[in-house]
Amino acid sequence: MPVSGRTICVAMLAAFALTPAAATTPESDALGQLIRRELRAGGPFFNAGERALIERKCGYAPGQYDGFEANISNGVFTCGNGRRVDDPEMRAMLDTARPRIQARVRTVMASPTVTAAISRVAREATERALARVRARRGD
Repeated sequence: MPVSGRTICVAMLAAFALTPAAATTPESDALGQLIRRELRAGGPFFNAGERALIERKCGYAPGQYDGFEANISNGVFTCGNGRRVDDPEMRAMLDTARPRIQARVRTVMASPTVTAAISRVAREATERALARVRARRGD
């Protein structure tokens, strides 16, 4: 199916609606909260052993790490305290956890509740953007 310019425009507006710059509307804030709630509903991303490894590598007290907050870039785990962990043990753990985490994220993002919320926020963002364009043109 060919992609039209309108489809690309709507996709760009939808993507913008999910960025921090656009997170100023109650709808987009609610969308972010919904996604976080749905992601957390399945329990921590990391199992008990993985959390213990993260706590040890990051210098956290046992039980301090919630198993959700993770800043991972190019295989480097950046701890909440700023410590960067890049060693074979951490990489192996991340390689094991990644498919499980990705599957949960895909499931949540494809859920009817989340897709409907994304569509609603994108539609509202599109309507606001088009209203601004019309206002500038004097329509």
